[in-house]
Amino acid sequence: MTSMRDDASEVKSRVDIVELIGSYVQLRQAGSSFVGLCPFHAEKTPSFHVSRDRQTFHCFGCGKGGDVYVFVMEMEGLGFREALELLADRAGVKLSPWGGGRPKPEPSGKGAREAMAEASDFFRKSLAGPGGEAARSYLARRNITGEDISRFGLGWAPQSWNALSGHLESCGFPPDEIYAAGLTARGERGAYDRFRGRIIFPVNDENGRIAAFGGRLIDGEGAKYINSPEGPIFNKRRTLYLMDMAKRSVRERGRAILMEGYMDAIRAHIAGFTETVASLGTSLTEEQAELIKRFSDLCYISYDADGAGQAASIRGMYILQRHGVDVRVVMLPEGRDPDDVMSSGGAGAFEPLLERAVPLPLYHALIKRRDFHEPGRAQGARDEVFGGLASLPALDVEVHLPGIARVFGVLEHDLRREINARRSNAPSGALKNKKNGGEGISDHSDVYIYNRARGRAADLECAFCSLLWRGRELRSDWKCEELIAYFADETALSIVSALLSGSSPEELETMWQQTGESRPLECIARGDAVLESGNLGVRHAEALLEDIRRNAAQRRVDELQPMVIRGEASSGDTAEYHDLVKKLKAPRDHRFFGGKER
Repeated sequence: MTSMRDDASEVKSRVDIVELIGSYVQLRQAGSSFVGLCPFHAEKTPSFHVSRDRQTFHCFGCGKGGDVYVFVMEMEGLGFREALELLADRAGVKLSPWGGGRPKPEPSGKGAREAMAEASDFFRKSLAGPGGEAARSYLARRNITGEDISRFGLGWAPQSWNALSGHLESCGFPPDEIYAAGLTARGERGAYDRFRGRIIFPVNDENGRIAAFGGRLIDGEGAKYINSPEGPIFNKRRTLYLMDMAKRSVRERGRAILMEGYMDAIRAHIAGFTETVASLGTSLTEEQAELIKRFSDLCYISYDADGAGQAASIRGMYILQRHGVDVRVVMLPEGRDPDDVMSSGGAGAFEPLLERAVPLPLYHALIKRRDFHEPGRAQGARDEVFGGLASLPALDVEVHLPGIARVFGVLEHDLRREINARRSNAPSGALKNKKNGGEGISDHSDVYIYNRARGRAADLECAFCSLLWRGRELRSDWKCEELIAYFADETALSIVSALLSGSSPEELETMWQQTGESRPLECIARGDAVLESGNLGVRHAEALLEDIRRNAAQRRVDELQPMVIRGEASSGDTAEYHDLVKKLKAPRDHRFFGGKER
């Protein structure tokens, strides 16, 4: 039987990347490449390059890149399977029965997603039926109309122990499948419906497929909200409520608005803020941050104004900022949430709050200013704020230092010294954005590869990955353990490690497609673009690697220098520091940092 790898290769071979991207972006030929304005960020000068020879694209402005699958996944917000199916239709390729990674159906022919879809229909009909009167009255009091109910697929779970499960069993779903979908729970007397006497909010993944439910209690005792448990089709860490409906607006408007709960997000959409999603809690995860970053570099966060979840919300905001998203925090009136604000005043009440949103570094200072000089709380507040600021790239913080200094009533240079001290004491690599490498060595006038590779360490590492990816003969020149210490970019490091450990490009590409991981192919496409722009090839591999080694040496110097200056370095660290400084100042020699004679 044909495998997904075969299907993906066949489709890719039939799709011309220039024609595909040309249907979205106006391209013009420039040498062996095609260039145009990047569709993933606003720009006036074209920095978006497409290579027909390599069948890859890369933007030198925002860094996005990859192959035809990555482009479609990014543009349309699809997973790999859906992108494969879309491109297969375009290319006229008939996929094999299990091509594209589609799972085999379970023996019963009914899966968790089918059970969830049937449950969603059951909940909607229950809301519209005689038993849903109390729920409809509640929603009417919240100014949710019948049109809104239909738009967001709201439903009602009857106050019954087995109304839903009995319905699903009558439709042919076995009890074990119903339980696996998270629709029932098990107690001493057997299984019972998880959702009972609750307004139901269907939760879709970013591709619009049902993944979970949230339920709100309208009277009686119990938790106000409950959610589906995690399972085969629901991972809370990777899910944002209404992202499937919001993603187009997020991309078009260049911003996302992040709220905390179902009703806040629904109210925002009703008010016209269709770029709104909800995190279903204040603890934003790495995966949710990555999902937001896929669609926008700007995010307004509008959480409830209470302090109960403030520590968790601040941690989540820093996670998002470290993923390269500009975080602005909406300052809500005390005691009110977004739903309250928009229910009473609509868009006209919320828009001014967006306009006055505060950048994360300044917001953190504002909410901690009372504690900053208070005995017993001052040190904790300083550690929290300075530690958070030190975890961000310096440029994200520097512009806000005057305002933060005014909030705390301290001198700007004292504030900068405190933050830099915490950066110096952080573990190596802990303060880097995980998608970026270091900024390169400070003196590189005699490093010709570095100049031609646009001056960023991550560009060098991606370019080296591209050479290894396409040059089988190069992969026998080095051992994995010889190189891994020099790479700062996590994605580039994983590619180099895999290739030098014996994995083939074909095996790796299939694995990334199956897991929906786009960053490795993005890294390779970025390297392709760097090599092409600098007219670099296999003959430059050792020189390129030497510059990567020099960057690693400079990072180590930057790490040791504050300790050496303060006299806190050990004798071994001090000797290492002076040795590296001497090597970095010496004329460039690819054997000086461990290179081979070729």
